[in-house]
Amino acid sequence: MTTPSSSRLVQTLTSLALTIPPLIFIRDNFYSLYRVQGSSMEPSLQDGDILLVRKADFFPSNQWKKWTSQSSDDEREIQENQNALRVIALDAQSDRPIGDTITGYTFLHPPTIHVPGSVVVFRAPDTEKYPEYRVKRVVGLGGQIVISGSSWFKNEKVPTFGLWVEGDNQEEEIDESNQNEVVEAVASIDSRTYGAISKNLVVGVAERVVWPPSRWGLIPCITSPVPRAWWP
Repeated sequence: MTTPSSSRLVQTLTSLALTIPPLIFIRDNFYSLYRVQGSSMEPSLQDGDILLVRKADFFPSNQWKKWTSQSSDDEREIQENQNALRVIALDAQSDRPIGDTITGYTFLHPPTIHVPGSVVVFRAPDTEKYPEYRVKRVVGLGGQIVISGSSWFKNEKVPTFGLWVEGDNQEEEIDESNQNEVVEAVASIDSRTYGAISKNLVVGVAERVVWPPSRWGLIPCITSPVPRAWWP
């Protein structure tokens, strides 16, 4: 004969067994949390911030219909739609599954990144043994020409299915050889170090700071006042 306490325990364990698989599926395919490490994204993001990261496009066919419509009068929205269409066309050339019966109507992973200034989480391309995740801002989209502040890169064309990413933290220091010249000191390891990254490394788009509570809010898209990237 089962006691009430053992019956409640069985119900609890059953509920956990039914809940955990969907949560794991959501974490692996749709949303997950990532922690910012280091100061490379200051002042936008602080060391220790917990980010909500979107890992897929939901019902991407609906998004494609929106991007192909010209009903908006907002110039910024029109520009974003044009960027999205260019990115989709270039991604398709890289054998990305665009418009098939499964991913075209359910979800597309990784998400289509078409807004310069958005923040992404990706696996670092310069680490070999253990995966290391980094948080950077998108400066150039695949197919664009991007100007880098690094002495190693000047005008670089971002490869198809690629992204040019940089950290926000850029400090100024005085050149010791010329006290009147201010040079840029980059406090970030990013595309200025290893070039553009493949979208295959992208985990997702960071959309919101969820911790600490004092910093709760959407992560804004920030672009340089002087255009850094353009379509050839």
